[in-house]
Amino acid sequence: MSASLVRLPATAQIDDYVAALEANGAAIVEGFLAPEQLAALNADFDRIVEMLAPGVRNPTMPAMEEFYGGSTVRFDGLPGKSAAFVEVMQSPVLTGLADHYLLPHCLDYLFNTGQFIEIRPGETAQRLHRDEDAWRFGPLVAEGPRAQLEVEAMVALSDFTAVNGATQVVPGSHLWPADREPEPAEIQQAEMPAGSALIYLGSTIHGGGANRTAAEARRGMFAGYVVGWLRTEENMFLTVPLEQVRGLPRRVQELLGYKAHRAIGVVDVGDPGAVLAR
Repeated sequence: MSASLVRLPATAQIDDYVAALEANGAAIVEGFLAPEQLAALNADFDRIVEMLAPGVRNPTMPAMEEFYGGSTVRFDGLPGKSAAFVEVMQSPVLTGLADHYLLPHCLDYLFNTGQFIEIRPGETAQRLHRDEDAWRFGPLVAEGPRAQLEVEAMVALSDFTAVNGATQVVPGSHLWPADREPEPAEIQQAEMPAGSALIYLGSTIHGGGANRTAAEARRGMFAGYVVGWLRTEENMFLTVPLEQVRGLPRRVQELLGYKAHRAIGVVDVGDPGAVLAR
């Protein structure tokens, strides 16, 4: 059986997180959110959840309806919906890991997606997957270990338990060949209290757990970074209104795509950040 997930405090050094990710591909950070951040995020999202029904509203293909879940509420565009989320984007844990894993392979990285995910009673377990499979087309497919494309965090906005849908994760799977499937005994669940986070690599196998409770929702929040030369999963230019982007810190603007990666992402063959001054 795989080693248990390492649990580290939010005050640990980046080298400690890196050591845990190198060994297992994932780790739990306790106290990732300050209590006031947790309260602010839940308050911001409560207002939105009230207006949404479970399920995917505009699926890109039929398979995505099952993947995202019929009893799960999801929405993105979080930098434009919550000032507290903008703080989380700049977490020294998450950005420190992005610096370590992604900057050696790009000029700068991008915010890949921020997503609210509330798994409600009756939801089945999500198909286990690697997030980097979003870019499985073309030359990125390879056997065995290679450069990491993503670093990510699943943040617990409520307690994650084995019965309410805690994320399933397969420690060590970031080192496996692409066709290696996990055995049941190798699959663990990231049980953790609200305010904690599961940090993991894009090459680590994971998936949302089944919610077998009668009335308890499991509320989480996803945030991740990707090398700057890939197209991000979320189209930030549409999910985060331009007027709100203009009021964000310069570094956050860059992470949302208002910075070119040499000749990628330009506007008028130049710096996309110029549109923010118009």
